[in-house]
Amino acid sequence: MRLLDRYLFRELLIPLGFCLGGFLIFWIAFDVFGNLDDFQKWKLGPVDVALYYFYDLSTLLNTALPVALLLAMLYALTTHSRYNELIAMRAAGLSLWRICLPYFFMGTFLSLLLLGINEKWMVDGPNRREQLTQRYLNEKRGQGRWKEGVNFRNPVAQRDWSLGAFQLDSGEMRELRLAMPLPEDARREITADFGQWTNGFWLLTNGFERVFRAGDDPLPGERPQTNLKREEMGATPAELTNWPGTPLIESNTIIGFTNLIRLEVGWNQRWTIQNYSVTNELISGFQFSSPLGAGARRVIIAERGVWTNGMWKLFGAREWLYRAADDGDVPDWFHLELDMPELEETPEMIRSEVEVGELLSRTKAMRRPELPVRDILDYLHLHPNLAKRDRDLLETQLHARIAAPWTCLVVAFIAIPFGAPSGRRNIFYGVAGSLALGFLFFAVQRLGFAVGQSGLVPAWVGAWLPNVGFGVVGLWLISRVR
Repeated sequence: MRLLDRYLFRELLIPLGFCLGGFLIFWIAFDVFGNLDDFQKWKLGPVDVALYYFYDLSTLLNTALPVALLLAMLYALTTHSRYNELIAMRAAGLSLWRICLPYFFMGTFLSLLLLGINEKWMVDGPNRREQLTQRYLNEKRGQGRWKEGVNFRNPVAQRDWSLGAFQLDSGEMRELRLAMPLPEDARREITADFGQWTNGFWLLTNGFERVFRAGDDPLPGERPQTNLKREEMGATPAELTNWPGTPLIESNTIIGFTNLIRLEVGWNQRWTIQNYSVTNELISGFQFSSPLGAGARRVIIAERGVWTNGMWKLFGAREWLYRAADDGDVPDWFHLELDMPELEETPEMIRSEVEVGELLSRTKAMRRPELPVRDILDYLHLHPNLAKRDRDLLETQLHARIAAPWTCLVVAFIAIPFGAPSGRRNIFYGVAGSLALGFLFFAVQRLGFAVGQSGLVPAWVGAWLPNVGFGVVGLWLISRVR
C-alpha cells in the first residue's frame, strides 16, 4: 500500500468512526429511554440490555453504516479539496479514479462486511434478542420461544408434519405427528411425545408407528432386527427338535435340521426354518405368519437369528402386515427411542416455515429485507408450487437481502462527484447535493422492493435496479469531474 493510500484511509476512517459511533449512541440512547418499562418487565440487567442491543446491530448497521460512510466521505473529500490536496495529487500525475481507489475499496469492504454480518455471523441476532427478552418469563410450555400448532407439508417427499409445539431456539418438537406415503397407496404415520435434532437426524421419544393401507397389498413396514419371545417364535431351541423336519447327522450325532415346519391350526400360525444348528442354537431362513384380526395377518422373514436373553433375536428381518380390509384397528409399533435418518427436514426448515409463514400472513408491503437467505431457500424448497403473490414476495426478499448490503459501494459512487470537484465553490453545495441524491437512492430502493413484491416487475429488477441505476449515475458524474 502506497503512502498516499494510507493517508486517504486514515483521513476517511476517523470521520467514519465518529459518524458511525454518533449514530449508534444516539439511536441506542433514544431507544433505551423508550423501552425502560419493557426492560423492567423482562427483568433485564445491564449486561442483558447490552446483549439486547448487540444482537440488534445487524438491523441497525444496514441503515447506519451506508449513511455514516456517505457523510464521512463528504467530509474527507471536501477537506482535501479545501486545502487543494486533490489538485496537488492530480498535478503529480494521478487520475481521479486512482485517487478514489481507497474509497471504492472501503465501499466494497463494508458491503461484504454487511453481507457477512447478515448471513453468517449475526444471522440469528433477532432470534437471540427475542430469546433474551423471554428468558425470565414463565411460558406455557417451559422456557424459550415455543410456537404452537405448527403444520407444514414437504410436497417433494410428500410428508405432512403436525407439531403441537416447536422450540424456535433449540429446534425441539412436542406432540409430533408425521405422515408419509408408502408404495401401493399405503401411508406410514408416526406420533411421538418429543423430538430432537441430534447427530444429523431426528431422534423421537415415546413414538408410535402405524401403517395404513387402502387395499390388501403387503405392507412394507421394515425394521433391521426384531426380538421375538417364545410365544411369537413358537418354540425354544430345545423344542425345535420336535418339529417335523430333516435331521442332519454326523458321526451318528444329530447336529442340525433343515426345512423345519410347524403349523398351528387353531391360531392359523405358520413357522418355517430352513436350517437350525443344534450346537450353537443358530437358525437361518426363518419365516413366520400370524393373523391380526379382521382378515389381516403379520409376516416376518429374517436372514438369521439367535436365542439370547430368553428370546429370539432376528437379524436382517423384514416385517409385513397384510390387510384384507381397510377398517378395523391398525397395528402400532412402540419405540422408546426411534432414529429417523430418512427425514431431510431440519430444524432450520421448520423454523423457516414458521417465520416465513408469519411474514406471508402480513398485509403490509415489505419495507426492508427481513429474512435470512437460508430461511427463504428452505421455504422455497418445501413449497415449489407457491401462489404468485407469495413467490413474488419471497423472491424479492431473497434478492433484496443480497442487494441491500451493496448500498455502501453505491454511496461511494454518489459521494465522490459532489465532494471531489476542485475550484472555488460553496462547500454546502456538494454536501447538500450528495445527501439529496443519497436519500433519493434510499427512497427508490424501498420503492423497488415494493414493486418487486407486488409483481409489477421481476424480483431481481426491483432489488438490483436501484443499485445498478444509481451506480451508473455516480460513474457518469465522476467522469465529468474536472
